[in-house]
Amino acid sequence: MFQSVNLKEYQLYHQKCNLLLQESEIRFAGFLDSMGSLIAGGFKDGVTPFHDESERRKLHIETVLVIKTTQEFDYDLGSVDYIATRRKKVITFTFDLDDRILFVSTESNVDIEKTAQKIIRICGV
Repeated sequence: MFQSVNLKEYQLYHQKCNLLLQESEIRFAGFLDSMGSLIAGGFKDGVTPFHDESERRKLHIETVLVIKTTQEFDYDLGSVDYIATRRKKVITFTFDLDDRILFVSTESNVDIEKTAQKIIRICGV
C-alpha cells in the first residue's frame, strides 16, 4: 500500500524504481518513509515474493531501524554509503536518502559492490 506523498515526489520515485526493475538481477525496488511504509515501487513483473505483505512490512520496518541505528556512529566513522545483506535467496541493499530509504532486493548471485554502484548510478544516490 502506497502512502500519500506529493505527485511529483511519487513520480520521481516511481521512475527510479522502474529503471532499477529493468535490470535483470533486481527483484524489488522501493522507497520507504521513516516508518517503513512503501511510498513507491514494488516487485518486478513475474517475481514471486518470498513473504506475504505483512512479513514484507516487518522487513521494511527492520530495514529503516537498521539504517537509522547505524547513524549513531556517523560522527566518528562517517556516514554509511549503503548496507548490503547477503542471504541464501537474495541480497538486499539499503540506501539512506535523508527522509527516504531506497530498498532493493536482488538475486543472490550478484557481485555486491558492482550492483551497489549500478544502483547508485541509476538512481543518482
